Amino acid sequence: MDERLTLRRVTRGWSFPLLVLALVGYFSYFAVFGNHGLLRWSRLQAAVEAKQAELQKLSAERVALERRVSLMRPESVDEDMLEEQARSRLGLTEADEVVILK
Repeated sequence: MDERLTLRRVTRGWSFPLLVLALVGYFSYFAVFGNHGLLRWSRLQAAVEAKQAELQKLSAERVALERRVSLMRPESVDEDMLEEQARSRLGLTEADEVVILK
């Protein structure tokens, strides 16, 4: 009977700290590995940075295309751009030119 009493006293003394330790371990695991944890956050940050770089690249490409289109507007036609477009679409070359196929 005395052994049961001492065993209860020992387990009663350890039960609360073990419960707290289990809860801390549980929440720590999900804080690192969960859907909203640190690892997921770092992966999302890397994806955001990649998309930002892609956006900058596409924005620069868009600006370049807008500049080329502005050269072809009726109010301000660039003769060189017009000649380049006509030659590429009609397949025309001068006698002293060399054609390089892509």
